[in-house]
Amino acid sequence: MSESDRVFDRETLLDATVNFVPLVILFIFIGVFLVANPWGDGITDLMTIYMYAIMLGMVVGLSWLTYEIMKRL
Repeated sequence: MSESDRVFDRETLLDATVNFVPLVILFIFIGVFLVANPWGDGITDLMTIYMYAIMLGMVVGLSWLTYEIMKRL
């Protein structure tokens, strides 16, 4: 298979690996919020649940996207 026949090239691989940086940042934020809990009375607070749902949704979406890109390399 020649370089021009490949769907993804070196630049696409670099773009996919860059997705790991936001994943690490998201995991750090989730860990800090689980330990520190600066705003709430606990995990039952509705806004806290929304915050975790949004962050975990981003983690799942970015992980899935990165997995699909890496799988096709």
